[in-house]
Amino acid sequence: MTDKVIVEPLKVPAVGASHLLIRLSQYRLFIFCLTLMITLYVGYESSKAPQIFTAYARLLPPQTNTSTASTLLGQVGGGAVLGSSALTIKNPSDLYASLFYSRSVQDDVIKRFQLANHYGIDDIDELRKEIGKRTKAEVGKDGIITLAYRDKASETAATIANGMLSAMYNIALRLSKSEASRRTEFYDSLIKDAQLRLRKAIEELRVAENQTGLTRLKGQEEGSAAASTELRGQIATREIELKKMSISATDQHPEVVRVKAELAELRSQLSALFPTTKKNQPIKKEVEQPPDEEQKRNKRDFFLSHSNYPDARALVEPLRQAVDNHAAVLEQLIKAQALSRVDETRDFSGISILDEAVAPTKKSGPRVLVNTLVGGMAGFFVAIILALIWDILFTDPERRKRWQGVYRSFSRRGR
Repeated sequence: MTDKVIVEPLKVPAVGASHLLIRLSQYRLFIFCLTLMITLYVGYESSKAPQIFTAYARLLPPQTNTSTASTLLGQVGGGAVLGSSALTIKNPSDLYASLFYSRSVQDDVIKRFQLANHYGIDDIDELRKEIGKRTKAEVGKDGIITLAYRDKASETAATIANGMLSAMYNIALRLSKSEASRRTEFYDSLIKDAQLRLRKAIEELRVAENQTGLTRLKGQEEGSAAASTELRGQIATREIELKKMSISATDQHPEVVRVKAELAELRSQLSALFPTTKKNQPIKKEVEQPPDEEQKRNKRDFFLSHSNYPDARALVEPLRQAVDNHAAVLEQLIKAQALSRVDETRDFSGISILDEAVAPTKKSGPRVLVNTLVGGMAGFFVAIILALIWDILFTDPERRKRWQGVYRSFSRRGR
């Protein structure tokens, strides 16, 4: 017959702070020895670990987009219409800090300083990961970037950190040159479009001015009003004189004949200079006139009839404003293009290196004292946990008998 194992429910003793301390005091020697062993082991391993030196460098990237072309568009206004919003960058500090982790910067320092032999890593991907672990770039609240690089030799750490600065500067310069070149192409396309719009607006204005006779001649409007007023005043004066003479003189009287001749001449001049048209009649483009008619028409091109002036102004003024607007836009775009070419030829990256990396005199790791204290605290908690497990499972005879029965049961099943 096989022995039956009776599994009794585990009796959990009452647990309190004082009761727990009393139970742990029975294992104080074990806790002390295990804690001391772990502390000494961690301190020994930390002291035997290779020294690590950290070289620091600080640099100040451009805080804003220093493009003079973008600044000009901002002063003019309407930069969003011209696409200037696409030329700005968000936060240069974050952008430049991320460049230190780029493959281009890492490959540059790997090739320049032969880091594959230095770290003994042949796989390029693993080597990039190792360099990324040793690199730390942080952006402060003031926007200044702090670059830190760790290595077992202080001179090597400083040299690699400065090499990263040089590689990042070259990459940023290349990117800024490419951005300036793309901006120039952007302005070229805008200028071509603006020139086409301006030529179209000028042609429309020329046709409208030829059609209406309302041009940009200085004093045309004032001269037209003055000439019309003077002729009408003289006609009114002659009509009044003629009425007075008709009371006491006949139509064959020499004075009456003279006044009628003058009145007819004035009316002829008024009709020639200011031809009347029907009200609200649309202005049509004039057909080509014979030479004599063309000469007569040119004599009155300067003067405009009051009846035609409102329609002519309503037709010509919007076209004049369109020409002025297109000309202003084209002028500003040409200025922005010229400034953009200046940006393309100058050092546009704008990076200022505040502090170059120098060889550190003190090691940054391993921190033997800190590691020893942390190891001692961890060993103390491990010792307490082991002591509690032993006390709960094996000190009570009933629990010991129970676990022994469980062990024998598993042993027999294994056979």
